[in-house]
Formats: sequence, structure tokens, C-alpha cells
Amino acid sequence: MTQFLETQYISFLPVFMTSLVVSIVIVMTRAKHIHRTAKGHGGLAIQSAHDAPTPRIGGAAVLAGLFVGAYFSQDMHGGLLWYGLLAAVPVFLGGFMEDTGFHASPKNRLFAAMLSGLIMVLLTKQTIHAGVAPGVDYLLGFYIVSALFTIFVTAAMCHAFNLVDGVNGLAICISLVAAGSLTLMAISVGDYPVAAMAGSVGAAVFGVLFVNYPYGKLFLGDAGAYLVGFLIAWAGVFLIARNPDVSCWSVLLTVFWPFMDTLAAVGRRVLKKAPIGAPDKLHFHHVIMRAIEPNLHHHGSKAVANPLTTIILFPLVALPAGIGIVTIHDNGLAFTWLMVFVLGCYALKYAIVRHFRRFGRAIGDGFADIHDDCVDAGKGVSGAGRRDIPFAEQGGTLKG
Repeated sequence: MTQFLETQYISFLPVFMTSLVVSIVIVMTRAKHIHRTAKGHGGLAIQSAHDAPTPRIGGAAVLAGLFVGAYFSQDMHGGLLWYGLLAAVPVFLGGFMEDTGFHASPKNRLFAAMLSGLIMVLLTKQTIHAGVAPGVDYLLGFYIVSALFTIFVTAAMCHAFNLVDGVNGLAICISLVAAGSLTLMAISVGDYPVAAMAGSVGAAVFGVLFVNYPYGKLFLGDAGAYLVGFLIAWAGVFLIARNPDVSCWSVLLTVFWPFMDTLAAVGRRVLKKAPIGAPDKLHFHHVIMRAIEPNLHHHGSKAVANPLTTIILFPLVALPAGIGIVTIHDNGLAFTWLMVFVLGCYALKYAIVRHFRRFGRAIGDGFADIHDDCVDAGKGVSGAGRRDIPFAEQGGTLKG
């Protein structure tokens, strides 16, 4: 492991520096492009959670860093990162159009993510073909089934990373944890090409972190979240496909947070008979932020609660990934831990909402309505059957 890090240091550092420099340039030139690149923020959209218009093209900085990484570490990653960047073109462009005000519907962006997955399958011939569950593994033995399953999983992970991009630094920290965990897991089984790919992704997003956290001067945007989610998902696919002894559930634990948050969002919308893409403000980071904000009795409490949410959530993001590293060769144990974390997060979220219900009603900040939303979701109440309260109190997600 030490030898790998020593040899890869020379390639990871330029990735980080390129991403950081491009991020700084974007922020310094914001006056020239803010009218186009701040779409959806600073009051420009009802789901905005920030007060000032902010560029959301951090994905461009990530992409620039990854191109540098693909060049400098091509001997180590064996072309995997080049394949990833080529295949990611459709989903990156779909997200970038949305970031710059050229509307791309959620359906079109989902299609773009699936098209990117198809290109990756055709380029690499790698799929998830075993290790999921008895019966399922039999079906995955048919190449067309495993290919479709892999395309669906990687497209879903693209959107999952987009959903958790809701407060300053959260999506980037999740990406760093996932990329770092996959790098360590790949090194432990001697798969250095996958380690180089995942490590490059981590270095690229790390460069954006310095201008994204804590003040939110630049956001990843849809393009950045899609790109990072796509490459991390495929690093996981490669790790599973190339190393049969690696548990697919341990790999899922490295991206537990976007997986859990998306699963919860889909469940809420199904129970409420709302469209899958309908916005709400019940993602875990929204609940935490709205629990913190009323306790900050000064002007600009949102600006403090936003980055503080990331700090509070970070241990919950890192712990499942750490367990994933430990259970890399034990499929049953990794699955058991996955269920423990899923149930634990649901219980924790419900406990937080219950605890702050009375406080929210007393100060009239709208937080208590989160509890009512959760109850409505559990009862399957649609939006039409709820109390007529302002949308600002009902809330909307940053990303869907």
C-alpha cells in the first residue's frame, strides 16, 4: 500500500492542483458568467437553499482534474479512467445543460445516465454478474441481464449523488469517503488500476472542496454530482467484476449515504402517490439543517447551519464505509451491517423529527411541518390532501 501511494502521489497531486486552480478561476470570474451558471440558487428557484447566487459548475473543475489524472496515471489505471471519462460524456452534458440554464428534464438526464452506462458496458465488457443473492445470481449469469442490471445500478447512483448535494461540502465529503474507501479496498486485493481510478476521483473532488466548504463559493452542480457518482459507481463495478472474492454489499456500504437517502426519497414519494421526481425537503440533511437553524439565535443562522450539517453528518457517512472496508470478503456480514445502518438511519431521523416537533411549533419556523410530512408519507397522503401551508414551509429539495 505504501509503495502504491508513493508512486501515485506524483499523479494524484496534479489532479488535485488542477481541480483547485480551475475552481478558483471560476469563482474569480463569476461576474462574467453568474447570470448563466447560478441557475437554481440564490432565490432563482423555489428549491434554493442558499441566499446568494452561486456558480454551480464545479463539475468543470472536477472534469479538468480527471483529464490530468487520466494522462498522468494511464500506466497505472490501464485505461479505466479514460473509458470512464468517455462514457460519462452524455450524463455530464445533461447535467451541465441543467447547470447553465438550458433545461434538461429529469427523464432526459436519467436517459443520459443510462446511455453512459451502456457505453461503459460496451467499452469494458464489465458487469455485476454474481454475489448479490441466490436466485438473482442465476439471472445475472445471463449477460444481457447483468448488463441491464449494471446500467440501472450505475444510473441510479448518478442520481443518488445528485440528491445528496444539498448542503455545503456534503456531496464532496461523501465522494471523498467513497473514493478513499474503494481505493483502499482495491489496494488490499491488488487491483491497482481500480485504486488509481478511484484515487483520481477523490483527488479531483478534493480540489473543489476548498472553495465549496464552508462558505459555498462554488457548487458541484448536476454535472459534477453526476460525473462523480458515475465514476465512483463504476469503480465499484470494476472492483466486484474483477475480484470475485470482493463482497458487492461491502462496496455498497462505501456509498451507503446516497443509497439510503435515495431509497428513502423514493419510498416517501411512492407512499404519498407523488411523482418520483417531485421535490420535498425531507432528505436527512434538510432535517438536520432545519433542526440546527432555530437554535442559532443570530442573523445569518442558515449560513452557519448549512456547513455545520455536513460536520454532524460526516461520522454517519464514514462509519458504513469503514465497515465496508472491514467486511470486504464477507458478503453475509456486509449485508447484515447494511440492514443495521438502514434501520438505524430511519430510526434516528424519526427520533430527531419527533424531538423537535414541539419546539418547531412554538417558534413557528415551519420545522414542525416536517413531522406532519413524515406522518402523511407514512399514511400515503398525497399533496392534495395536506394542509394548505406555504410551499416555503413544506420545502423543496435542492436536487429533486
